Amino acid sequence: MASTQEFRRRIKSVNNTKQITKAMQMIASIKMQKSVKAAQTARAYIQNAWNMLSRLAKLTLPENHPLIADRPIKKMAIILVSSDRGLCGSYNSEVLKKFLQFEKEMCACNDETCRAYQGGCDVITIGKKGAEFVKRYKVGRLIAEFPGFESKISVDDIIPISKLTNEEFLKGNYDRVVVIYSHFVSSLKQVPVVKQLLPIVDDHIDHGEVWEKTDENEVEFKFEPTADEVMDGILRQVLRTQIYGSILEANASMYSAQMVAMQSATDNAEDLVSELKLLYNSVRQDNITREIAEISGAAEAMK
Repeated sequence: MASTQEFRRRIKSVNNTKQITKAMQMIASIKMQKSVKAAQTARAYIQNAWNMLSRLAKLTLPENHPLIADRPIKKMAIILVSSDRGLCGSYNSEVLKKFLQFEKEMCACNDETCRAYQGGCDVITIGKKGAEFVKRYKVGRLIAEFPGFESKISVDDIIPISKLTNEEFLKGNYDRVVVIYSHFVSSLKQVPVVKQLLPIVDDHIDHGEVWEKTDENEVEFKFEPTADEVMDGILRQVLRTQIYGSILEANASMYSAQMVAMQSATDNAEDLVSELKLLYNSVRQDNITREIAEISGAAEAMK
């Protein structure tokens, strides 16, 4: 059994850890609130943009707009959104699990009869954890990596990513571009999803309806001068906002997962301190009892 001094050191150490996790929990909570507000603010704009594109697509010919023209898929690009740091529970593992499942299903098969695309998949990572995973396990071909936008992000920060995917798609180097990220539902629930970015289609969310759909009959759009010219003007900007919205959702999910993980760590530290204090008091009582017995024995021996 450890000495009382050792128990005091351990209790002090756990208390120090608890203070750190408590501070991280509070910081993550504040950042989560800001991230959730930003994501929710962007959702209305992004959804209305999708609704407008859906209406425009019915008024124009797909072949007039390469960004919405469907074509046989031979090569795919995946944008993987993760975090730069850990200490956020299962956030990164769930996103990477979704990515690994999607990559294995779509890109890793060599059989011509299977669903995979024979050209394989290139990967663009946002966040260090995703880049490290791709490099370590050689899943797909990493062609570009960007740091995570965890602090402050603007639409202009997305220009290099959207420009890269847009240009490569128009050149024909990619026939489909998707983004894999964690969609924020609540502070206790985040859902990893696969969203198709290019070519732009209505059904852009895979595995569940996480966006609200607007009834097209409730909204009527008017275009000047023509729907084709309006379409050309907004397609590139819409692609950028889609990537931007995915990162906002990922940030909200990451800080939520971090807040819950730090809260759990704080609770565990409190439980551990309680157990250590019980053991400490037990050892201390045993020591006192032993010392009293020794003193009493010595006193009896001196009589």
